[in-house]
Amino acid sequence: MGDEILIRNILNLAMTVLLLLIMNYRFMGNAFHEIGGAVLAFLFIFHNVLNRRWYVVLFKGRQSIRRVLMTFVNLLLVAAMVVALSTGVLISATVFAPLGLRSSDLFVHDLHQGAAYASFVLVAIHLGMYWEMLIVKFKNWLHIDDSSLGWGITSRIVSIVVIAYGFYASFTNNIGEKLLMQRIFVGWGEEPSLWGFLLDHFAIVGCYVSITYYLLYLLRRRNV
Repeated sequence: MGDEILIRNILNLAMTVLLLLIMNYRFMGNAFHEIGGAVLAFLFIFHNVLNRRWYVVLFKGRQSIRRVLMTFVNLLLVAAMVVALSTGVLISATVFAPLGLRSSDLFVHDLHQGAAYASFVLVAIHLGMYWEMLIVKFKNWLHIDDSSLGWGITSRIVSIVVIAYGFYASFTNNIGEKLLMQRIFVGWGEEPSLWGFLLDHFAIVGCYVSITYYLLYLLRRRNV
């Protein structure tokens, strides 16, 4: 059971990294963007098959505040991914072009971008909900004593830095505008380099993961 949970969370991380890479359209190009999107669709379906029992017990048992929040986020993530992947098929110029479904409607393109960034944020929150399991595995592998003062100080400093930079990167990369499907126009040289893009967006993921982890920790402490 523990190994199965680990596999699911590794799959979550792999999907997050792939989503981040295909979002970097400027550097990766259209072909990689579409092929990566098709692979992501397969991993998304596989992930839901692995977690099919979650749908069976969705409304069974005690519905705590923590569980309701997790359910809400997961359902939003499923909806956002379905919209992003389906609109991706409709605007495809390479992989799905032979199907003859391509749409030139700008709203479809805007919806694709909005759903993709919503999926990006929700995947990070989803990871944060299960972060404790990954941390426990990580500490067991490295034989880290989580009661030690050094671990406590280091983990909190790292969390603060990641959250602070993630907030900053969210604003400098116009994440809010992209979620609202607004078109962003930048001048020459204003966009970050490939490594700058990756650093910013990994920090944004870490920011949402950390915030979600600590919020759920507080809820767990309050037993709600």
